[in-house]
Amino acid sequence: MRPLILISALVWAGCAAETEPQPPPTDRFVYPSGIVHLPVSSDPSKQGALYVASANFDKCFDTGAVVALDLDNLGLPAIGAPVGDTPAEITDLKVGPESTVQIESFAGQMAVWKNEAGGKPRLFVPTRAEENFLHAIDIQDKTKLSCVDGQGSNCIVGALSLTRNIEGSQDDLPRAPAPLGVTVGQDGDQPDVWVTHVEAADSPARTSKNFQTYVVHLPDAGGGLSISKDNFIPLSSGGLSIGGAHATALGQKYVYVSGRAYVAGQASQFAGFLLRLIDRGNPSRILETNLGSIYTTLEARDVLVGGYDPVQDKERLYIVARGPDVLLVVDVLGAKSAQPRISVVNAVLLPGGASYATLIRRGAPEANDDIVAVTCTATTRIQGAVVLFDTRLGQIVAQVEDVGRQPYGIAVHHPSRTSSAETDKARLFVTNFGDGRVAVIDIPNLADPQGAELVAYLGKRQGRDEKQGTSTCEQQETEP
Repeated sequence: MRPLILISALVWAGCAAETEPQPPPTDRFVYPSGIVHLPVSSDPSKQGALYVASANFDKCFDTGAVVALDLDNLGLPAIGAPVGDTPAEITDLKVGPESTVQIESFAGQMAVWKNEAGGKPRLFVPTRAEENFLHAIDIQDKTKLSCVDGQGSNCIVGALSLTRNIEGSQDDLPRAPAPLGVTVGQDGDQPDVWVTHVEAADSPARTSKNFQTYVVHLPDAGGGLSISKDNFIPLSSGGLSIGGAHATALGQKYVYVSGRAYVAGQASQFAGFLLRLIDRGNPSRILETNLGSIYTTLEARDVLVGGYDPVQDKERLYIVARGPDVLLVVDVLGAKSAQPRISVVNAVLLPGGASYATLIRRGAPEANDDIVAVTCTATTRIQGAVVLFDTRLGQIVAQVEDVGRQPYGIAVHHPSRTSSAETDKARLFVTNFGDGRVAVIDIPNLADPQGAELVAYLGKRQGRDEKQGTSTCEQQETEP
């Protein structure tokens, strides 16, 4: 009997271990993806707050998380201050219980609504786990987070599913599986939210038939979140081809949607489209740009609006594309007209794995005097880079190497100048999806971006199984 009792005890212990809760850690990031910076003060000496989404890609923990950091408490040097020969390693994030909330796993981009009416800012984070949620998180006070319609720090309870219980749906459509991109504009006193998804929805579900792709539009997302079929804008209206949608950018009249290749079922691959336009005044009107016939590339990733020239009615776009990896500089002529035209101004080759881009303004939006920062994951076997493109010069002027494994999201701290004598400067925060840290890059002088320098890392390095290329769930310490 004794061996049987021992075996039974071991089986019971194993079951207990499997069901033991594994909440996401608060002392480090786990596959960080989306990231947002807020100054939260008019004092340019203050560094503000940083909000980072942990994607929990290997599902080592029960959920993902959003963590808020008080940058003024972390010991970061001032922008442009002398640094050592190697970047500083800041592993104590000083995260309190009120500074983290739980979200579903596989977080994508993150966007913030700053609430021009003077209320609390709100974060929006899509996640690609089972329910394909859009999370809404209110920033109560710098690093104090609260879940919209959630319970305590659990934002999953009140999250909005983009694939389940869609009012008015028929034959499992509309749905938005694998939501990734999110953009927030201002619609009166309400956030105007646009969400993309990278996998097409089939109808009925799991049949690999009748595919459709949408952009989800939530024009009144300032209170609790709700959704119906009317919030889904089909991108294949008028017989246009199916394709995954990666990101959106809001222009004067149109929403610009970048298209990503996707695979349906086991065999069929659809290259889809590179760029489509949604008429903001009439969202059922979708315009195909046929950008792929002007410049041949496999797919688009991110898209930015640079500026608008009212004299020429021209809007400048920056599109991150892959296959080959390029930054496409595109002008939209007649940007407020019913029939806009596009023109490719430049195609700048990028390192491999180009992913995400953000804009750092140096002048007025119509001046075409900005810096575009782009993350690239594959400059070497394991390390990525951040590329800086000067829009005035029309070329890459700096490339910060060895940023980390798989750099993805970028947030910018661009402190306002208190006098004309001060140098315009900026600090970039870059999520390294593969090593679990946030890289800090300083541009001490935006007029001379060649001086960009990697100055610090935030968070503990994520342990990895080199054979699998993934993290090790039990690893808690930093790598040597």
